Amino acid sequence: MSPITSPSTVLVTGGTGYLGAWVIATLLARGHTVKAVVRSAEKGASLKRDLLKHINEEGGKKDDSIAVEFIVIPDIIKDGAFDEVILGVDAVVHSASPLPNTSFTDPQDMIQPAVDGTVGVLKSALHSSSKLKRIVITSSVATMWSLRSPGARTFSEDDWNTEDVSEVEKLGSKADPMTVYGASKVLAEKATWEFYNAHKSEVQWDISVINPGYVFGPAIQTPKSTSDLPSTLKVWWDNVIELSPKPQSGSLSIPNGWVDVRDIAEAHVRAMETAEAGGERIIASAGTFFLNEWIDLADKFLAEFYPGKTIPKGTAETTKDELSPELYFNTAKEKRILGIKYRTMEETTRDTLRWAAERNLKL
Repeated sequence: MSPITSPSTVLVTGGTGYLGAWVIATLLARGHTVKAVVRSAEKGASLKRDLLKHINEEGGKKDDSIAVEFIVIPDIIKDGAFDEVILGVDAVVHSASPLPNTSFTDPQDMIQPAVDGTVGVLKSALHSSSKLKRIVITSSVATMWSLRSPGARTFSEDDWNTEDVSEVEKLGSKADPMTVYGASKVLAEKATWEFYNAHKSEVQWDISVINPGYVFGPAIQTPKSTSDLPSTLKVWWDNVIELSPKPQSGSLSIPNGWVDVRDIAEAHVRAMETAEAGGERIIASAGTFFLNEWIDLADKFLAEFYPGKTIPKGTAETTKDELSPELYFNTAKEKRILGIKYRTMEETTRDTLRWAAERNLKL
């Protein structure tokens, strides 16, 4: 498939999300025009303000115009939700997906929206114009590994997390929320590939699936307080700064893969622009982390942005000496196709604290 070049028109789902907003900002910086799917006009207006603030901070133009059309779709899993908005676009970045949820009564409450939302985009793409060339889809390394995965392992794009799916089938509503989340990601991505492979001879577009670990770093959005932090940024803040992981957000005490939100947004855009990314699932991970590493770095930089503040010592649940990583991700494919230069844990930590202080977020 020929690469998507600038300027092109790109449909972004989950536009008001943590990752989606950075994808939009990255596309705009490349000169693309964006059609951003939002749940309400109010959310669209808020996102526009945040994007303009970001562009101005980055030294961009100082007027109120940006090349983004905000399209309200209240229910993105409704059949045919994307039929009209997908017409005339050159590419799609589908970043919308349900997050872990502790309030479900049936695992299907989390699984079915994940499957239907992604397959729904592909169904609408069947009737798109001939301009459409690439659909980039956000998945997760949770589709490849589980806490139940045995022994020390290096995981690659050839692996699938069958353990979480089996556990949900066995336990139903008694399954742990993170297990249900893992199963939802697996089943959504598998459904994506099954649908694409069944129809690829009929269409002029292809797909690329990006599989990140935990996503951290500063947000495009300006929250009112730290309780309103978006997505996995709140997980990081609760675990690293407040040292008080919330049941609804989860603990970072288990080593996992991670990536800066700005880098994973770049990975999505490069996957859209790079011909070789078509038909590939690609791990995008900056490495494996330990919670104590984040806490030590936060303590190192905290006083620079929050004078007099420190993080208590001896609070981490795991250290390198106590727990070997036993978890690695093979990123050779990403290096070969996308070539992302990932930010370090130090850069992400410092930038996040600076971002929070500049927005007057209280500790």
